[in-house]
Amino acid sequence: MTSLRAWRPVPKWITLGVVIGAVSGGMAIAFYGSVEWCTRWLLGALGGFHPATIAASPGGFHPASGFTRMWAIPLLAAAGALIAALLVSRVAQEAEGHGTDAAIRAINTNPAGIRLRALPVKMIASAITIGSGGSGGSEGPTAQMAATSASFIARALGLDHDEARTAVTAGLAAGVGAIFRAPVGGALLGVEILFRKDREWAMLIPSLIASGVAYVEFSGVYGWTPMFGHVPGMRITAFAQLLIFPLLGLICGGLARLYAVTFYGVERLFRRWRKWRPLRIGVAGLATGALGLFVPGVLGTGYGTIQDVLSPQRVLHLSLLVLVAMPLAKILGTSLSIGSGGSGGVFGPGMVVGATAGAALWRLSEMAGAHAVVPASPALLAAVGMAACLGAAARSPIAITVIAAETCRSGWVLATALLAVPVAVKLMGSDTLYSEQLLNRKELRKSRKEQAGRTAEPVPASRTAAASITLAQDASFPGAGLPRDPGLPQNAAMPDTHGVA
Repeated sequence: MTSLRAWRPVPKWITLGVVIGAVSGGMAIAFYGSVEWCTRWLLGALGGFHPATIAASPGGFHPASGFTRMWAIPLLAAAGALIAALLVSRVAQEAEGHGTDAAIRAINTNPAGIRLRALPVKMIASAITIGSGGSGGSEGPTAQMAATSASFIARALGLDHDEARTAVTAGLAAGVGAIFRAPVGGALLGVEILFRKDREWAMLIPSLIASGVAYVEFSGVYGWTPMFGHVPGMRITAFAQLLIFPLLGLICGGLARLYAVTFYGVERLFRRWRKWRPLRIGVAGLATGALGLFVPGVLGTGYGTIQDVLSPQRVLHLSLLVLVAMPLAKILGTSLSIGSGGSGGVFGPGMVVGATAGAALWRLSEMAGAHAVVPASPALLAAVGMAACLGAAARSPIAITVIAAETCRSGWVLATALLAVPVAVKLMGSDTLYSEQLLNRKELRKSRKEQAGRTAEPVPASRTAAASITLAQDASFPGAGLPRDPGLPQNAAMPDTHGVA
């Protein structure tokens, strides 16, 4: 331990980056396989419905099947949500909700204090929730599991606070970079995701090393095809076609803001349900399953729906009503599934919202005869819509734009996103999809000083005992189980209680 801390920075972080990336890649491989297995056997075998797949799936792209047992879909979604909720409530309550926010909280408070027991619970609960029809992404659980592994490594090697913070951020970045097959975008996410209005560039190199290793490991198992394949038609052929992208930015910025407001509104609503938390999650699952009967893209991750709307033939074949309703339905379905306390990610659904919004704009423009101002294919509008909607919602426009480009392997996404993403970010205002994001590094330093001051104060024995009981029952992250002062903002840093118990 001591010898590692004494290493020079370059060899130290190359070594740590490789180790963290390898472990994070393993987490991504295991979780991706778990979600695929649960989806095949729960939604597929029991529910009689097979969601659309992506180009990088083992069998390539397949459109969604029809419903053969419609009555089973809401019941499956409810049962899956209820089983996952029972598992979380009995074993590790910190696995509730979307994992990226939990990882951000840990990084900004006590990065070496994440309990390892949350890892298998998060994997199993999220796979069951998504595989049974719950609306959620795979990146949040992967990010939390990778961050948990990196925290364990930091603790085992005796890294100091700043080193542990960098290690856990690299783990988060590697998990996302692997699951989306986007190593550069994943690394940039480690730079941007921690703050609403700041970036931590010191995280870039460790995150890039870890994300690259995780990507190579993941692709070695599941193939090197980009997530959505090499999509044809992702280009513009006339200057006038650039004019539609600022409009797309306005639409996606409004949807991003609606997503954040709806998600936390539904979360507050379900918090008022005091009686037996698993039941509320089961009821939300039932509602999500029912919604999915009308808009099938709501069920599961929805990544296959993104693949679907990259093709002009598929977009023209889809029901216009379903296509226009899809962004709003995905927002509502994810808010119900995850906002109620279910386990899954909110990152991926934001991509679905943006992609389907871009495809709907293309379809409506084609119907209006505005052929001169839209590309020949909806693919570019869908990809830029992903970047604009999620980039604004997650306060990470650079990282998400690069991720969108990497998932399609298209440089046109980077060029045209410059006309849409800034508009969406501006419209998003101060809202964010991740309540644990701090404003900037200045606020982080301030919270750490306050935390150090509270730690230095003598703690009465009665308060110490109460804190021990609370932490033992409901905490994986420092302060996670302690009651939050209602006067504090959602993203206020919690005190460092690691070791109090």
